[in-house]
Amino acid sequence: MITLGEAENSTDVEKYGRMWMDYIQKEYPQRYRSLVRFGELHDKAAEVNEVAYELLEDIENEWLRKHKPKQSNSFVEMYRLRTQARMLAEEVVLHDVVNCFH
Repeated sequence: MITLGEAENSTDVEKYGRMWMDYIQKEYPQRYRSLVRFGELHDKAAEVNEVAYELLEDIENEWLRKHKPKQSNSFVEMYRLRTQARMLAEEVVLHDVVNCFH
């Protein structure tokens, strides 16, 4: 009996892992089928997700370190800075990690 490797591994690959799986499936279907066939798809997606979140956190922290709020007690200003940092970091993560051939 032949089973797909995808069914045997129930690891939750989270946001960036799912995005990567969609990207690989659409852009590199042969690679996607190969990963599924050998039961490596979820492991690779979990790895991509982990790398993505680490990079996201590093970029956000670095950006926030360089862009200090003028009013440290202002919730609105801190929210705006954190939102900017997240948007910038997510753009880099999508380009450099998620939308790449692994």
